[in-house]
Amino acid sequence: MPAVMRLLLAALILVLSFGSARAALNTDSLPAGAVGVIGFDVTAFRASKVGQAIEKLASLKAKDLEASRKLNDKLGIDSKKDLQDLVVGIYPGPDGKVAEKSASGVVLIRGKFAPARINAFGADNSVPTKTIGKHQAWEASALIEKLSGEKPKENVKDAYLVAHSESLVLIASEALLERALAAADRPEKAARLPAAVSAKFAAAPQGWFYLYADASKMPNTKEEVGAEDLALVLGENAADFQLAAEARFVSAEKAATIRKQIKGLQAFAMIGLANDDGKSPEEQANMALLAELVQKIRIGGEGKQATLDLDFPADKLAQAIAKVVEKAQKGAGVPAAK
Repeated sequence: MPAVMRLLLAALILVLSFGSARAALNTDSLPAGAVGVIGFDVTAFRASKVGQAIEKLASLKAKDLEASRKLNDKLGIDSKKDLQDLVVGIYPGPDGKVAEKSASGVVLIRGKFAPARINAFGADNSVPTKTIGKHQAWEASALIEKLSGEKPKENVKDAYLVAHSESLVLIASEALLERALAAADRPEKAARLPAAVSAKFAAAPQGWFYLYADASKMPNTKEEVGAEDLALVLGENAADFQLAAEARFVSAEKAATIRKQIKGLQAFAMIGLANDDGKSPEEQANMALLAELVQKIRIGGEGKQATLDLDFPADKLAQAIAKVVEKAQKGAGVPAAK
């Protein structure tokens, strides 16, 4: 994975860990031409039963708490209130493919920011910078190092962070920086997702994680896997955690093979989970929960399409995550959450 992509994923992880957001996938201001899009709605996530359980698990990590404190102290960003929405766009290189040495990306982080304070932090810490029109762009790796106190594993100089406005911070690889700023200034409405993908996303108003990838533009994916594109939505309604995935393949034969393989894996997993001999009552309960989850997976599709859907009681999944939290707290000597 290119160094710039590690930075983009770091931004994604940051917001997954802390933020709060608006509903649904929002690709406004994302430059046209993305062959991969990741969206995260943290408001829906934090309001969901599964999200709240995962948040408790994340809150056990001292490193996350320290990162949150530094954001507040150094940039004036309250990680529980000010970070709102995140979208990542992945773009191909000159050869039209996403590859190790030619991948580029843009991360849009929406929320409540103080651009003057972010820019002052960069200036006070002598972070390398460049001016693009009216915007100040800071070398992202150097700024993150000054913020976190930790030197990046690689000397990354091909991504820049811009405090675009009081509601938007963006990170972009150098090759895309001017396009990203132009798209944000308009703001551009140019996600241009396939109609079927847009319809799937629109049908999941309570979704909190969205992914689309044009697999034909990814290295070796079309040749090795036979996939042409992939869409995934995670979310939760009043009763269930929901997963919906859809992939389109190069041929109906390839899609049929994939559907058959997934069904075979599902059956194999059910057989393994049914064998609880010698297991403790706790282990048996965990295996029973996993068996119920696996059994509820629905594999479908026709022609070149393969689909995978899951509706699983959110209460049960949240309780399972809560048990993990409780176990981790006991191991770390942390008082149980009330």
